[in-house]
Amino acid sequence: MRLATIDIGTNTALLLISEWQENRLVEVFDASGFVRLGEGMDASGRVSDAALSRLQAVLFSHMEEIRIHGATDIVITGTSASRDAQDAHRIHTLVRNITGTNYTILSGEEEANVTFLGATLGLEWMHGAASDTPLFGQEGVTVVDVGGGSTEFVQGRPGAAGKAISFKKSLNMGSVRLTERFLTRQPAPFSEVDTARKFVKDLLRTELSGSKSTSSCIGASGTSRILALIYHDLFELKEAEGLVSIPTEEVVQLATRLLHMDYDEVVALHPAKMKGRADVLPSGALILSELLMFLGAKELIVSPFGVRHGVAIRYFGESLA
Repeated sequence: MRLATIDIGTNTALLLISEWQENRLVEVFDASGFVRLGEGMDASGRVSDAALSRLQAVLFSHMEEIRIHGATDIVITGTSASRDAQDAHRIHTLVRNITGTNYTILSGEEEANVTFLGATLGLEWMHGAASDTPLFGQEGVTVVDVGGGSTEFVQGRPGAAGKAISFKKSLNMGSVRLTERFLTRQPAPFSEVDTARKFVKDLLRTELSGSKSTSSCIGASGTSRILALIYHDLFELKEAEGLVSIPTEEVVQLATRLLHMDYDEVVALHPAKMKGRADVLPSGALILSELLMFLGAKELIVSPFGVRHGVAIRYFGESLA
């Protein structure tokens, strides 16, 4: 079986084509597309026509790749923007018409589960197998996924999602939402940055009461990956040997640096990866840096795996059971 999973988020629509070999997920093909589905949704509660047009173009492109690579099964899921949209039926109809597949909107809890599953098992398979010892042992880990509309926060032991999770929360903040709500231009005035930072701090203090501090935190989103590429001067994460990580103090400095840059300066940091991200990356970095400091984490471990990988792992597990 060759499976295609598409994760339609607030900012991007990500495609993964994978197979199940030797009791693990194996990537065949991976692609991303800029859709900004959540454009203006924080204020209007509705999907814009422009956002639907962008989603349509990306889905046509993804379906062509699915045909080329011979995926026989397709699973398409949506997250924050689709949960928030008052007219989500328009997304359902568009997805169904283009792909012939039903559209499943993940709840915040489901998104947290599959994010944790994909991020932790993906790293175990990639790096733990090389040393023949579990990458995380029996220690608990924290996974954060800073998306466009929401941020998933999950703590637990790597293993079956749900059973291994001790704390999880889907936070109603993300890079697109924070940018549209607080930052009027790029770079934003100090007063706007301070207001955004206070909002993030207050939300973390309120919503993550009961979570545990951690020395290492796993970042599973595009925000974490882009920061890692910039910090390590890489084109792709796969160029690195071993685990890719960034010290917390460096994430904080990167966030501060980004918040002082204009749009073109941010693009210049990594032109190939900045389409649809350059205007919201500063906000994403702000959220991530505040999360790391809230946790007392020493470093951010960057995972190339996320929601679409977790959905694929869950699908194969259920199909092959």
